[in-house]
Amino acid sequence: MENQKTLNDKLAERGTKASVPVKPEEPETSILKPCNNNGLFAVIALLFIVSAAGWYMYFDVKGEKNQVITQLDGVSNEKEQVTNELKELIVQYEDMKSDNEEVNTKLEEEQARIEGLLTELEKVKKNNRWQIHKYKKELSTLRVIMKSYIYQIDSLNTMNINLRHENTSVTAENRRIANKNQKLETLTENLSSTVERASVLRAINLSAMGIKKKGKETNRMSKVEKVKACFTLAENAVATKGPQFIYLQIVNPAGEILSGAQNSVEFGEQVVQFSDKREIDYDNKDLEVCIFWAKTEVLSKGEYKVNIISNGYVIGTTAFYLK
Repeated sequence: MENQKTLNDKLAERGTKASVPVKPEEPETSILKPCNNNGLFAVIALLFIVSAAGWYMYFDVKGEKNQVITQLDGVSNEKEQVTNELKELIVQYEDMKSDNEEVNTKLEEEQARIEGLLTELEKVKKNNRWQIHKYKKELSTLRVIMKSYIYQIDSLNTMNINLRHENTSVTAENRRIANKNQKLETLTENLSSTVERASVLRAINLSAMGIKKKGKETNRMSKVEKVKACFTLAENAVATKGPQFIYLQIVNPAGEILSGAQNSVEFGEQVVQFSDKREIDYDNKDLEVCIFWAKTEVLSKGEYKVNIISNGYVIGTTAFYLK
């Protein structure tokens, strides 16, 4: 302080005021600084990314929702489709009915089963995919069962047609015979009217011929010692399995059954005359069979009818001629 005052005093003595140095004024600066372009772009990019992510999540959630709705609609359509197909099956089973009471009973049982499935299916929720899939499998099983019935019915129709042709031929022949032919005609008509089951055996590849003493074939009536009938019992999965008799019936040109008076068998209310028989062991598979009839009476010239009978049914027929 003393130094400062001394300096002032000296200056005063010189008549000069001491002046304090004045700091040059700095130019006024703005409070707002220029924006950094890189920072602005970063902010804009961040906002764009956030916005894009938001829209992506929105559309993704919306897509999942639409997918779920589509799946639910698909399950609902599956339930409606299964329901309609089950109803169609009932109609198809109804169309398959005929005058065969045994087959009709089985068809009605299947119809009742389908109606039960429809009742159960009505209670299943539309979105219950597992339950609906289970009923679709049931539907497939029912279709397989229906095909088996169609096969059985076709087999019955084929057999009935063949029997009608056979019986027509036998009836035409029998019309030329009076009293002797009456029993055979009655038997044939009864057999044709009772063949109504798919379990009836079928004799296929049937052939018949005269045999000499040494076993050679012959068509000369004076040389015949035996009549040989050979055939194949066709495979039938629903036929009775095990031992049973197969009957050979030979009808001469006069309409008489050879050895018929001595050989007869009852099938229910029917009495069937036959020429010879053979016991076989049927195993539901193709079985080759031959039956021999040893001559017991004088043979005549003409055509001989041969019928193969099983359980009261004519299962095959053929003919041979002697001269």
